[in-house]
Amino acid sequence: MTSRFAHCGLLALATALVCQSAPAFAQDGGEAAEEIQSGSAGEVRETYAPEDFARFAPRNALDIIEQLPGFNVDRGGGGGGRGFGQASENLLINGERISSKSTSTSDQLARISVDQVVRIEIVDGATLDIPGLSGRVANIIVRQGGAAGQFRWRPEWNFGNAPAQWFEGEVSLTGQLGGVDYTIALENRDFARGRIGPSFITLADGTIDERLNTSTNLFNRPNLNAFLSFDVAPDVAVNLNLSGGIEIFDADEAEERVANTTLEPFLETFNTDSDEWYYELGGDITFPLFGGEMKLIALESFDYRDRTSSSLLDTAGLPLSGSQFVRVAEEGERIGRAEYSWSLLGADWQLSGEAAFNRLDQVGELFAFDPVSAEYVEVDFDGGVGGVREDRYEALLSIGFPITDNLTVQLIGGGEYSQLSQTGDNSRTRSFQRPKGSLALAWTPTDGLDLNLEIARRVGQLDFGDFLASVDLSEEQENAGNAELRPQQSWEIELEIAKNFGEWGSATLTLFDQEIEDLLIIVPVAGGGEARGNLESASRRGFRFVGTLQLAPIGLEGGQLDVDVQWEESELIDPVTNTARRFDRFRPFEMRVDFRHDIPGTDWAYGGSFEEVDPAPSFRVTQEILEFGPLRQAAIFVEYKDLFGMTANVRLADLLDNEDFLRRTVFDGPRNTAPILFTEERRRDLGQRITLTLTGSF
Repeated sequence: MTSRFAHCGLLALATALVCQSAPAFAQDGGEAAEEIQSGSAGEVRETYAPEDFARFAPRNALDIIEQLPGFNVDRGGGGGGRGFGQASENLLINGERISSKSTSTSDQLARISVDQVVRIEIVDGATLDIPGLSGRVANIIVRQGGAAGQFRWRPEWNFGNAPAQWFEGEVSLTGQLGGVDYTIALENRDFARGRIGPSFITLADGTIDERLNTSTNLFNRPNLNAFLSFDVAPDVAVNLNLSGGIEIFDADEAEERVANTTLEPFLETFNTDSDEWYYELGGDITFPLFGGEMKLIALESFDYRDRTSSSLLDTAGLPLSGSQFVRVAEEGERIGRAEYSWSLLGADWQLSGEAAFNRLDQVGELFAFDPVSAEYVEVDFDGGVGGVREDRYEALLSIGFPITDNLTVQLIGGGEYSQLSQTGDNSRTRSFQRPKGSLALAWTPTDGLDLNLEIARRVGQLDFGDFLASVDLSEEQENAGNAELRPQQSWEIELEIAKNFGEWGSATLTLFDQEIEDLLIIVPVAGGGEARGNLESASRRGFRFVGTLQLAPIGLEGGQLDVDVQWEESELIDPVTNTARRFDRFRPFEMRVDFRHDIPGTDWAYGGSFEEVDPAPSFRVTQEILEFGPLRQAAIFVEYKDLFGMTANVRLADLLDNEDFLRRTVFDGPRNTAPILFTEERRRDLGQRITLTLTGSF
């Protein structure tokens, strides 16, 4: 890459800046801020007041968090795995995490009016009495006031072949009624994309088959969320989370041979139609017990999905042919968790226990198109019908204490036991016992410089769908089920160095290393075919730099530059070729630069962004695939902060000649020994996009 020297130079500059000494920039939240305590025992490193971000005209708490200098918002909820486990997000509200998996803390912050925000505390995770957190954590202190509403509408128009996106948005209401604090939100996530461009198939004999590929994707996920909080007695607090909704997804793809070719004309179409409905009911209660505090958490969730994928091939002179794969799946989860916290001998202790019961029931059926009846007729498909059950139990003990005034340690130790049962063609039951835990250190050698080190032993979770067979018709891929899967384990080390440069901004450099056992990857199976399986060992390491440079000191009042750079390298032994290579699809390099200028004395702001990525291939037994979106993207925006009381932001994205790209090599058997069957190269234009975002309060 031509920019590789620039990347290395940027890293060197970032490291030098982070290690410099400069006065810390922290704001006093004011006397009103002292009325509400943080709810945590963490050492506050920096404090910001809403007034510090007045130039951005924030509407809600999330608007403020997104402008914290040198801070990367973790938007992930708890839904990425089964069970709750310990805290993982780097956001808290009044010192507490949300007992929900479908709603993340950032989701909840978007529903809290900026008028309710008292202050924002930047805390070292290891100093908190919330085990599992490390690195910099933002604790948002809010007060409940009268009823306040938030709304956001985000339509999008595409210059390519995608339809307009009209229904992205959210409306929420927070307030207090009869001693109950409530937040109710109606949200829809809308996504529309279209692509068009040539596809070249090169056969083994050198014949080139030129085609035109067109695709559209439409996605809507409307859902209703409710969060209720109240006290049932002195020092006894209850939180309830309720959510539910539907998901509608439709994808259409057509590939047609161009007219100016000697090959017979044909048209192949693919369609995927997926409908889903889901709900989640959860809550927690906190109360004093034996000089400490007990927190009990419970959750019940269910998801039903009906997905049908169909293909149809129309070739001149031959009967119609095609396939159809239908998957109906029901997934459910029940969780019970207890956390008992107390203080003893100058340390914060917590004993936690969790039981999680998960289930998947799937009916997967494969059909072939019958040209006589013009219908899809079912064919044999081994391993597509069955179920998976997991009963998982976890127990952990944590202790956190200061070693010196500026050095704190947090120790966590314990383990988990899980029992996996599978029904269907490969029915069996297995159990696993795995130790887990971590050591976290938080050190502040001088004001404005924070170092956080974490060494952790982690246990991953299996995707239940990997136990059962599945088919991807568009990519001509079929996965066999694998009843022998084992959960991934890893040793992980992460060092975070955060530096506050006062009026100049802030920066955070994070270095990480992972040594992985039982990595999940596509492997060959006995008798031919492929499935998700385990590798004995693999490794991954890299860094992430997040920095904010305020431009006022160099004369551009209201100007700000944000930089986010990620680099990594990884290594595994390919199960087909027995040689070393990278992880599938893990990008070795990503960079994003954002510029924003809020013009002083006006309600106007403008700016832009630039992104660059290095793609990474993925591998199957008989295929090598390099697939990626635009390597470089640019966008510009204009924002007006008082359009009839609303904030209006117009963004023009994909300004460069953007394409999504596919290069696929298909072998006539395992790719280490078989000859190439054909190669496919596809380039599809995405088109520019205009996005209007209207946000406001009521």
